[in-house]
Formats: sequence, structure tokens, C-alpha cells
Amino acid sequence: MEKIIMKTIILMITMFALAACGGEAPTAPTASTTPPEATQEAVETASVDSAESTVVVEYIWHKKADGFTEEDLWSHAEYWANDTAEAGDELNLAVVMTPRVENDNADFIWVLVWPTGEARDSAWANWAENREPAWLELTQNTFTYSKDNVYGFTPLSYRMASVDNDTDTGISEFIFCTYREGMGAADRLAFEGLHNAFTDAYEADAAPTSYWWAIMDPLFEPDPSNAFDYMWVNFFANDGERDGIYAAYVESEHSSQAEQDADCTDPSVYDSKVIFRAKAVVEAEAEAEA
Repeated sequence: MEKIIMKTIILMITMFALAACGGEAPTAPTASTTPPEATQEAVETASVDSAESTVVVEYIWHKKADGFTEEDLWSHAEYWANDTAEAGDELNLAVVMTPRVENDNADFIWVLVWPTGEARDSAWANWAENREPAWLELTQNTFTYSKDNVYGFTPLSYRMASVDNDTDTGISEFIFCTYREGMGAADRLAFEGLHNAFTDAYEADAAPTSYWWAIMDPLFEPDPSNAFDYMWVNFFANDGERDGIYAAYVESEHSSQAEQDADCTDPSVYDSKVIFRAKAVVEAEAEAEA
């Protein structure tokens, strides 16, 4: 059961964001200049390696139609969740994410978390053949989406939260990073170790938090005009938690090293709401609380 709960937390990697257009699989990272002993220490300090993870997280860009209302959005989301459960799709989690700053790519993002790529492919085939026409008719005056704007990621590494966020809402940040020349995954892992040590110290001094992070690998080739090697995602339960951690982070020693290994964008901030949990996930959470 502990493994199920851990996987549930990984699945909450559903809080993500705006990537570029996709296609083929990305190329491998460049060679690392970090000493082997530093890399090993970083791994032991913190990150959980997800190198063999089969989880696929998809972000589907949506645009509001002229008749859009918040009430209709959540009504349609409830309909979709019930339909998904009845269809028996092997989906673990779904989230709707809304950007705090308006952007041209999407008004909101529908996030799907699959246990495997095979589960995703089977569900999409079922959707296209049996359910999509009715969905498009239902939602045509509320929002639109295109299969050309579906972007998949898989986790490389992550830090679990010390305490669970027991609500269906949260705050997510998405930071897109490109390795600097001569840098690679080992250098990123070394920084992850420093960041985990900082988080441990912060929580020991303040209190355990539901803050966690994940490194996400794109399962597509980003558009050259908006290229990146990986996406760093931060998750917080609320603004108070986020503000407290950031206030400590800017004073930390390792914050000055944040972009020595990679060139990263400023965080894109989203408000997120869970709209679907698989029955197995709900039962695992209930057993953990019992």
C-alpha cells in the first residue's frame, strides 16, 4: 500500500504546463562536468529516481469559446469524470489548471495522468471511436481543444511532500530549463541534492509542508523556437506555503547556483483543481488516512 500512496503522489505531477509543439523523442542530455562523488552524494541526499517510471502525464491546451462560463466548465468536468469512470479508462488522475497570467497558448489546461503509455493509447482510441463526438457537441459553446496541442511528459526524479495536501486545489509552477554547454543530468542531480537539503532544513526550522517538486522529461521534440531539455515543477498547497518557502529560498546559499547548470525561464504559475481520481487511488488515500 505504501507503494500505491507513493505512486499517487507521483501522479499529482498533473499540475503542469505550457510546453512547445511536439513530435519525435528528445535527444539525450550532454555529458556532465560534475565529479562522480558529488553526483552520488546528491542522489543519496534526496531525489527519488524515476528512471524506470512508466507514468505518462499529458497536458491538453484548451481555449474558451464565446459562451464560456465557470459554471459550465465545472459542470462539463463533472460529466467528463463520470463518463471516464463508466468507460473504465485506466486513468489515474485528471486536473484542470488555470494560468494566473493570461497567455496566448491556452486559457486553461486539462491534465491527464496515465499509469502507462499503453493505457493512454487504449483510452484515446476508445475516446475517438465512442465518446468524442458527444463531448464536442456538449462543449462547443464553452471551450475547444485540438489533438495537435496534447503534450506528454514522464518524471525523471522528484521529491515527495512531507505532508499531504488534503484538498483538491493547489498551486503549481512550471520552469523550463536548457542545459548550459558541457552540463547535463549529473549536474542537475547535484543541484537537486542541494535543494532537498535546503527544504529539509526549512521544514526542520518551520514545520513540515506539502511542498514537493518533480523533474519532467518531454516525450516530444520541442519546437526549436521554444526548446528546452526538462521542466522543473514546484507544487504548493496554497500561497502562504509558497511565499514562506520562497522567502527562505532567496536567502539560501544554493539559490545563487540555480542557473549555473541550466538556463531556465521564470516560473509560470497555475491554480489547479483535481476533477478525477481513479477508484484505486481514492481507496489507497482512504486507507492511508484510516
